[in-house]
Amino acid sequence: MTKNIFLLSMMSPLDEDLRQVLAREILKRGTKVAYVSSSPQDGDRPYYQSTIADYAAISSELVVDYFDLSDAFTDQALATLTDYAAIYLSGGNTFTFMDSARTRGLKTILEQYLANGGVLIGASAGSIMCTPSIEIASDADANEVGMTDFTGFGFVDFEFQPHFSDTDEEHAWLAEYQRKNEREIYTCKDGAGLHVTDSGVESFGKVRNLDTLKEIVS
Repeated sequence: MTKNIFLLSMMSPLDEDLRQVLAREILKRGTKVAYVSSSPQDGDRPYYQSTIADYAAISSELVVDYFDLSDAFTDQALATLTDYAAIYLSGGNTFTFMDSARTRGLKTILEQYLANGGVLIGASAGSIMCTPSIEIASDADANEVGMTDFTGFGFVDFEFQPHFSDTDEEHAWLAEYQRKNEREIYTCKDGAGLHVTDSGVESFGKVRNLDTLKEIVS
């Protein structure tokens, strides 16, 4: 599978180098971004409106269209996601987002999209879903759907902790989580992110491999 994946903590603020790479990679393919909401938004869709502004700060050329995984969008409508220059998986509750994604077959759509060279961007919950497991989200999100299978999309082979606060409590929680799951973990502070391609992993801003971080704070 071809990889051109960005894993972010949040869209704003963004490390300036990360903003430039995002703009470059999206604009190579076009100007349209598909926003996939973690849950349906009513009324003025405030989180969507905020994301429009975030992408305008990346490039004034970008246009962001709204999607969610409710019955308001048919399978045919969701299939058009593959036509976009970039697909953005939003923040929200990771467990409810993944539950909806499984119901609607989103992984298959995204696999096809990546195979055709698409740019996939995940922020917060959306970034965690791209990893092998979403169980790491239990540190922050309530498992409102009673999920017992925490398998993620597995588009990358490591786990990702957005909104990293760098507290002793979070260090201890992540150390125990890693001991139990035996997988590499990257921690990401707000504004930072990773760009994952077939060539490897490039970090921007305050992102650290948990193994390196443990060496620094010990």
